[in-house]
Amino acid sequence: MKHWIQNTLFCVFVAIAFGFSLSFASVCRIERIEWVGDHSEFDEISMNVLVGAPCDSWHDVKRKILRYYEDHGFLGAKMQVDVDSAGVMRCKFERGNGWVWAEPENLDSGTTDSDVFRKLTGLEVGGDVSLSDLESSERMLSCLGYYEMTSKVRLFRDPVRNRVIPAYSMRAVPISAAEGFLSYSSDDNVWEGKINLVLYNILGTGRDLLLEGYSQESSRRIEGLYRERFIFGSLWNVVVRGFFEDDSLSRNSRFELGVSRNIGFNFELSVFLGIGNDEKSSTFELSYVSFDRRVLPRSGTLLEVSLSWLMDRPDSLDSFLRLETSFVHYVPLWKNFIVRYSAAAGAMLPSGGSFARDDLFALGGINSFKGMMYGFMRTRAYGFSQAAFLWQDGYDLSIELFYQPGLYRRIAPFHGWASEHDYGIGFTQYRKSWSFSIYYALRNGGDYLDGVLGFGVKTLF
Repeated sequence: MKHWIQNTLFCVFVAIAFGFSLSFASVCRIERIEWVGDHSEFDEISMNVLVGAPCDSWHDVKRKILRYYEDHGFLGAKMQVDVDSAGVMRCKFERGNGWVWAEPENLDSGTTDSDVFRKLTGLEVGGDVSLSDLESSERMLSCLGYYEMTSKVRLFRDPVRNRVIPAYSMRAVPISAAEGFLSYSSDDNVWEGKINLVLYNILGTGRDLLLEGYSQESSRRIEGLYRERFIFGSLWNVVVRGFFEDDSLSRNSRFELGVSRNIGFNFELSVFLGIGNDEKSSTFELSYVSFDRRVLPRSGTLLEVSLSWLMDRPDSLDSFLRLETSFVHYVPLWKNFIVRYSAAAGAMLPSGGSFARDDLFALGGINSFKGMMYGFMRTRAYGFSQAAFLWQDGYDLSIELFYQPGLYRRIAPFHGWASEHDYGIGFTQYRKSWSFSIYYALRNGGDYLDGVLGFGVKTLF
């Protein structure tokens, strides 16, 4: 019995060892690559990385090569790959004819001028067809806010002239808005009001107009921006903007004329020249927007950077640099739950300068320190961040809890840095083209009844 068990175990061991040897022997490796027909050095270099790899590992490399040619106008590129038992891989590549873009069309909306829509796509008529550029174009149109996508873009071929006609399905949405906002600070016993009017894509021309007015007992401000797109048929936009501010201690105004352009990858570059109260300014701005939708975004990023050089002000330094940046990022967590991270910073250099009050940053309000009224404090340097936990029911309801720590440089007669911590809750309810919002913000260390209560009403058209 003992010998029988030993013999049985020995046979099992031999069978297992033989099975392992067969499995290792059965692993096929690519030994060399042979090409059939015309091909380029790029194709060879791309495929040579597979030498020594398993015989079935060529699929991803094939897709990368075909995608490269699809991004350079060759939509009909094909590749056949066969690997024999000796590890010899034979490749046959057919590049086909090159294709170029024809004029883009929009199948779902006639509210935008056709020439304007073609430029908004960012595709160059007569340029090589690129599927990557097409995907980027769809994202850019969606982020613009003028349209909503009803279906993926379709491609129609004109084989006579080797042209591809991209046919978008972008339906115009009511994006222009009028908004009124009223807030009350029980701590300071002050009411303030804001009115915003934004007109996007006016009469389908791509022109934008933004107006904002603000008023309280001791301060008033009005500002505006007008954008004329594709000046002289180019990809550049002309932007005119300005503001006038009047409070109990100073008056300030500035008028700026500039140009802007989308430089790809959701980035927009702007350059401005301005004139204000006894001063001139030169401003460089860079912005990046990748929100998945304009109203109640669930994912995406907003980044804005501004550098302004101000000069020739007799009651301050001869010239100084003003730096500002802001960042917002949405992260979807699970179902209707979302997290939003925000941060902003600003500084005026040289840091030891004696700046006029109307040059300083005005902080407070819903866009900076929510626990303060708009323009509550003035500073020459600041930084703050915000973490918000949101619950969104589609486009109908949004509830958020937020916490906002910050730091700012105090001005005379005070010195040094001061910290600020604000927190609160906000609601936004949508009813078709109308929305109603309310929020309550508190300052750290204050009484729970001494906060800022805000109400807002907004309509889209």
